[in-house]
Amino acid sequence: MKLKTFSARDLKEALSQVKKEMGPEAVILSTQSRWLKEQRAGRGRRPGVEVTAAVDLAAFPGNGEGGNGNGGNGKGEAEIMRDLFPPFRTPVSQIQEDLDEVKDLLRQWMRQNGPPSWLLQHKELAMFYRFLTRTGLDERFLQCWLDNVQSMLEQRGEQPLTLKEVAVRYLMHAFEVVDPWKSKEGKPRYWTFIGPTGVGKTTTIAKLAAKFGLYEKLNVGLISMDNQRLGAHNQLAAYGRITGQPLVVVHQRQDLLAALEKMADLDLVLIDTAGRSPYASGLQKELNLLLGGLPELEHHLVLSATTKESNLINAIKRFSVLPISSYIISKVDETNDFSAIFNQLCRHRVPVSYLTAGQQVPEDIELASRRRVTELLLRRRN
Repeated sequence: MKLKTFSARDLKEALSQVKKEMGPEAVILSTQSRWLKEQRAGRGRRPGVEVTAAVDLAAFPGNGEGGNGNGGNGKGEAEIMRDLFPPFRTPVSQIQEDLDEVKDLLRQWMRQNGPPSWLLQHKELAMFYRFLTRTGLDERFLQCWLDNVQSMLEQRGEQPLTLKEVAVRYLMHAFEVVDPWKSKEGKPRYWTFIGPTGVGKTTTIAKLAAKFGLYEKLNVGLISMDNQRLGAHNQLAAYGRITGQPLVVVHQRQDLLAALEKMADLDLVLIDTAGRSPYASGLQKELNLLLGGLPELEHHLVLSATTKESNLINAIKRFSVLPISSYIISKVDETNDFSAIFNQLCRHRVPVSYLTAGQQVPEDIELASRRRVTELLLRRRN
């Protein structure tokens, strides 16, 4: 195992150094901002980044196995990208875009007409309402929030909290949170991670593997079912070697069943699946064939906070062919608009379990709480 930290002016330059020195098989363990010392005398310090990467040299004796440089799966990278991201736009996506425009017009109308007259008597609440109309909250939920506030004002007695604090509490209780480890007793626990391409499933698994294996001292196993992404098995295998956790690579349902039986003596098994476009034909059938009808599996849907709401709606609909135990929200540090995620949490009432931000393993993951999720929604206002 080779482990090294690289310093550079920006992330692009650092990743270039990693690839040049350690090769494309290297796994990024952490990325941090740092003040770096200038090489020239008297120049002081400058902002930059430090990237820590690891590679198992023994595991990668050569490149291009299978004769085509892509691990022998018979497809080139360009062909795989075409499969994952079809170049055409579906009628459904066009309709969703039109609906988004209508929503924007409705929010503009609400801004122009202002809060209802009964709310104007409470200046702080009226200002808070104006802010909520600008966040992109679903209009039905916003109306429900107004109804609750009006009822609160009509029944208000001696309250230890301010009106604004009570109003914020209505936001905090509009969705569900869960600690997935405490939600069910017994072992082993089998967690699958499903979701669209590029939302960070493998990195999330690495963070949870480190959290439960290194910090909670549980016996953790890893299973990789990602047969789509180039080098996916290698990345997870590198994390497994670093943490000392076994990894089994499976391709079909019977292989998965055999792996589950093999890992029956562990406390927790984390199962990585291939990221797929929600618009891919046959997605739901494929999910059912691989994972359907296995009640011992707990399915966690990983969603990116940066995803457009119309795409979130479609992803939730398509992947929910399996019973979803929780949502895991990734990339919360890459946007200040959390309204799309918040709307879906309120609409579906599926609990959110974890929030992830950044690439540091295992630091950049936290158990979700009502307060934290609400803070993310109100972050733009702050």
